[in-house]
Amino acid sequence: MIEKQEVQELFPTPLWIVDLQPAAAAALNARLKAEIERLIAPRPAIPVGSNWQTTQDLHTKPAFAEFVKLVETAARGVARFLHVDRHPMAITGCWANINPHGAYHPTHHHPNNYLSGVYYVSIPASGSRIAFQDPRPSMIMPKPTQYTRLTANGADAESKEGRLLIFPAWLKHSVGTNDGRSERISISFNLMFKNFSETMASPMWEPTAGKDK
Repeated sequence: MIEKQEVQELFPTPLWIVDLQPAAAAALNARLKAEIERLIAPRPAIPVGSNWQTTQDLHTKPAFAEFVKLVETAARGVARFLHVDRHPMAITGCWANINPHGAYHPTHHHPNNYLSGVYYVSIPASGSRIAFQDPRPSMIMPKPTQYTRLTANGADAESKEGRLLIFPAWLKHSVGTNDGRSERISISFNLMFKNFSETMASPMWEPTAGKDK
């Protein structure tokens, strides 16, 4: 007969959440929003449901130095947690996303990088969430009586001003339609080990107003 039955959870997928102090977040976000607005002015006309994206080199611009320092500090904490802090990482791409009412980001991931992340500058009053897709292949999925992290094939996290999320670059994610009246503004970034980044991890796309990436 059975002596013992237990469960061991294997291969977890980490999501790191970093929240700034409210006063610090408000001050930083005001500066970031002003600079992002300056970069995309004058705004081109875009179709309904589309969004603006800046070039992916914000980490090289002096106006974003404070933000870069924040990302690098958070990334060092992630590296220590994963025990890979003896391998220096660098930002390989950093760009702003401006989502007006009706805009969204379809499911995607960030190849040729180790970590990816997003920081929220401005969130509409209606709120926003980022959705992550279970990376495990689903062969058979009977409907459970209750969805948990062991039975669901997706999870999400709240998007809030002053919040920084970091996750594995291979993790597929999406952002739903902005149902609010104000814009949703975020800054995305990628990180890769420095000995790879110069040849393997630079962004392979060029942002175009009105196109989702």
